[in-house]
Amino acid sequence: GVFSRFMPLFRDPEFRVYLSILLVATIMLSLSLLRNGVYDGVFTAVRHASFISASIVTTTGFGTEDFHQWSEFSKGLLLLLMFIGGCAGSTGGGMKVVRFMLFAKIIRLEIEQAFRPNVVRPLKVFGTTVENSLRHEVVVYFSLVLFIFISSWMILAAIEPDSQWQQEGHSQAEKLLDCASAVAATLNNIGPGLGVLGPHSNYAEFSSPGKLLLTLLMLLGRLELFAVLDSSTVEVIAAYQSRPVDEDLVQGDPAALYAL
Repeated sequence: GVFSRFMPLFRDPEFRVYLSILLVATIMLSLSLLRNGVYDGVFTAVRHASFISASIVTTTGFGTEDFHQWSEFSKGLLLLLMFIGGCAGSTGGGMKVVRFMLFAKIIRLEIEQAFRPNVVRPLKVFGTTVENSLRHEVVVYFSLVLFIFISSWMILAAIEPDSQWQQEGHSQAEKLLDCASAVAATLNNIGPGLGVLGPHSNYAEFSSPGKLLLTLLMLLGRLELFAVLDSSTVEVIAAYQSRPVDEDLVQGDPAALYAL
């Protein structure tokens, strides 16, 4: 039947984790919205919480409500959701769910090995053993994202004048959160952020140097960190462009194609 065609999708571990993240985020946001009196009805709270959660995680950038008016807990949760993104192979931004799955497994194995050093347990995902080189790449990737986020956040907070926020009636504490959400939203290609760049606002309040930094972050997040930052990529391209022309390749020799 129709449901049997979708069963392989629901058997996929990454998709199940993806749905679980959306479900947990929706429940937590709904409870926070009801507890703080943002919405009176349960259906209204769940509807807005589920839509905004899906919009943030899928990096589509839609917004039906000004979630900057929500509670501080809700805004903090949305800020964390900006880093998750879609599943592996999707065109969405973020760090991807499969990387979080791998990172959680790596942390669990490292903790187990710290207390039981004689235990040798392979890291498996989707039933396949993960090589140590891939484990290293995942840890490096998370460290790189954390470093870029913190350093860009501090740079943006430093170059943006405090007077700009005071003129708009915002405090310096709000500026710190706005800068953090701006970096997270551009690095993960979310779109709207919090505060002065919420769903009812835009990035016009930021200075020209700030907009340049955010533009670079958006490019960095869209093209994947390793592809942009790896200097060997540039070297490979330069070597490829300066390579001698293979006459067999020009004449269409299949053996020359496999040699590339």
